Amino acid sequence: MVMQDKDTVVSFYKFVPIKEPSELQAKLKELTKKLDMRGTIILAHEGINAMVSGSCDNIQTFKEYLWADKHFADLEFKDSYYDKESFRRMLVKVKKYIVTMRKEVDPLEVTGEYLPAEEFKKWQDENKDMLIVDTRNDYEYHLGTFKNAIDSNIKSFDEFPDWVENELGDQKEKTIVTFCTGGIRCEKATAYMKKVGFKKVYQLEGGIITYLEKTMDDKENNHWEGDCVVFDKRKAVDKSLEPSKKNICYVCLSEIKEGQKSHHYPAGEACDHCDTKMIRHHQIRLEKGEKRHKQNLAEREKFLASEREKYKVFAKYGETHPLLESNQ
Repeated sequence: MVMQDKDTVVSFYKFVPIKEPSELQAKLKELTKKLDMRGTIILAHEGINAMVSGSCDNIQTFKEYLWADKHFADLEFKDSYYDKESFRRMLVKVKKYIVTMRKEVDPLEVTGEYLPAEEFKKWQDENKDMLIVDTRNDYEYHLGTFKNAIDSNIKSFDEFPDWVENELGDQKEKTIVTFCTGGIRCEKATAYMKKVGFKKVYQLEGGIITYLEKTMDDKENNHWEGDCVVFDKRKAVDKSLEPSKKNICYVCLSEIKEGQKSHHYPAGEACDHCDTKMIRHHQIRLEKGEKRHKQNLAEREKFLASEREKYKVFAKYGETHPLLESNQ
């Protein structure tokens, strides 16, 4: 049973034409403030993508508000729960895309066939001849992925098309199943793959989160290995969709393994690598600030010296300085 005092976390997306994203932005800003919600909502002409949290009742009110809009009447939400505050603040942004990939594709025109979680598990159980492609970033793959999944080895999603061209260009006749956290990246990943000639392309319906929900009764044999990165203060969830028990760096979301040095910050623990980067970044900012301060002092002194010379000239001839006249 879900405790009423837990934070209800919902994630959702939909590719749907939105004529005026800025108008919807204003409405959602007002609504989420009224409902005391936190998280991030991204709007674009191509649709909506979000992960937000709040009380159980307020999240239900939020869902009903969106369902009342014809654009979102069939919107599906993925719910989870956390006994702490999931996000620090509420952001509603308008961007060019709800998920960015350096190729113009439209999932409303073509995308990979949806593969239900139960069917995907059946394929895995049967060792079906297929390529399982992880479309997420490298740090997500390293924290957890499906058995036999291919690491696309990318730092950001906009690198995915180049990886496909370089690594899968000769596999266009193979059965390919793509997956990501909630499904949104696969919409564009498979749209691109279909566009460049891949024949049998599937996407895991609802992503990893839905797969873990659907296979909860047989989680020891569900082919998922490790934890799944989520983009709130939980950082990652395990097979039971509970917050990960691993010590995860809050900056790079990589596991800080036993024996590795970690550093405490108000926002969480950071690995030694990220701590070094943050310290250096802070030093660079201080150095730049000090440099600007010295430049400002030098320019001020130069200006004052110039003014002193002007006063000397005017004083010599018994005249009034123009700046003094303007103040009279």
